[in-house]
Amino acid sequence: MNVSDTISSSKPERLDFPALSADHAGHVIYLTEKGYTKLAADHLLHREMIGRLEETVGNIIRQFNLIFNRIFLKRENYSAIEYGESVPLCARIYDALIQMALNFIGLEKEIVGFPDAESNGAYLKIVEALKSFEDMERNEMRNGAPIAEAVTRLILSDMSKIMSGFYRPPGSMLAHMAKEIEKNIDWSNVLTSFLNSAKNQIQSNVYYGLSKAGICKFGNDYALGLRWLRHLGFVQVSTNPVLAAASYNDDPTLWDGYKGEDLCPDFKSEIEENCEMLEKPHLFSDELAAKGTEVSIWPNLVVFRPIAVASNMRHGMVSLQLNPNIADDFEKSFREALKIYLDAEKFLRKYDHYLLWGYSTSFEHGRPNIVFKVAGSSPAAIKLTRKLESLGIGTNNTVTFTVSQEVELILAKISFGLRAI
Repeated sequence: MNVSDTISSSKPERLDFPALSADHAGHVIYLTEKGYTKLAADHLLHREMIGRLEETVGNIIRQFNLIFNRIFLKRENYSAIEYGESVPLCARIYDALIQMALNFIGLEKEIVGFPDAESNGAYLKIVEALKSFEDMERNEMRNGAPIAEAVTRLILSDMSKIMSGFYRPPGSMLAHMAKEIEKNIDWSNVLTSFLNSAKNQIQSNVYYGLSKAGICKFGNDYALGLRWLRHLGFVQVSTNPVLAAASYNDDPTLWDGYKGEDLCPDFKSEIEENCEMLEKPHLFSDELAAKGTEVSIWPNLVVFRPIAVASNMRHGMVSLQLNPNIADDFEKSFREALKIYLDAEKFLRKYDHYLLWGYSTSFEHGRPNIVFKVAGSSPAAIKLTRKLESLGIGTNNTVTFTVSQEVELILAKISFGLRAI
């Protein structure tokens, strides 16, 4: 049995709606068992968890411990482990705890407002639990800790994908970080050494230091790898159609069965619902471009969602460039922007149901953490800026070459944005 293949081929199970959870720890367990490990980890990144984080993490670990013991303590379970029946569940528990730990050593904790003592206490609990679970796997398995090793290698592999197909010198910082993290992994103590190495790479990074000191706010102009950049303190992303398309070269799973972020659809399943679009793609080039952009952008919305919620939309915004080929046509541009915005709202209402389960409803569920990048190359730009801002949809600008262009668009943004308040 190839453990890595078993984990990779394991598909998340359908979630109940509404969620049937009874408390926050139980909700994290539920999401993890169903296969939504990143969503489970991000559920804890909420201001209402301040003062309760260590206790909640302790409750989560207690329940995970019961599951691990149920799987590993009886030697007759060898066959079940070896043939993959329990491998996905063990991998999901490992991954959920790893994602939580990375959240607590990254700068997300600062935006949420966790005191250092609280986030560090939660991190240490997780490290101790992972060491215990890995030791249990080694004691009961016949060949080391293949599940823990596979989970770690899959995380490093995902980091290494960035700019692997769409290469530009000097290459991806995240791919470099993956190599540095791997150098310091002790494969006889995989998970603890991985987290210690990752912590060092994150907290010694120049972007982390500058962000923590409040010297600068950083964003990224790409569609992949954002979760690690979020750990480093990046608070926004600007993605244009060209770079959104490039992400498909780096990560072909975007086409079919995307596994990067939870609850995000893949391109194939999205367009299979429209037979005419599949049969006559030449007649739907703009629609296909918009759909491909959506599929690559949804994961960005999801990654930044916790810090968007925690900051009341001051951080975590995704700037999306509208199709430049129709930039001078107000009607087409507005139609595209409105469709993407409403599609994002529909997607995020479902996502927020699980991310924000059990917290107060003062935050407007489903409101997209998105702004549209409007090309200022024609008079349509001013009209489009005014219209979007009047609807409470944020904008920023591109293809501006003069001060007068910028001033005109800024005035339109301010004056019509006030109408949405």
